Amino acid sequence: MRKGAIRQVIRQIRKHLGAGQKQEAQALLSHLAKAADKAAAHGAIHKNKAARIKARLMKLVAHA
Repeated sequence: MRKGAIRQVIRQIRKHLGAGQKQEAQALLSHLAKAADKAAAHGAIHKNKAARIKARLMKLVAHA
């Protein structure tokens, strides 16, 4: 369930970036961070993986 929440937010961010809606994608970054941190806190994913996911998506949004 926690991994699914992360994937859902990632899909939404990529959809907005594909449509050229950078502001909406940026707004979803906080939701991504929250979902990734919760998953790491509950042991669904490793804390370094959560950090890596957040960093990659932030970089993607910044360069869009």
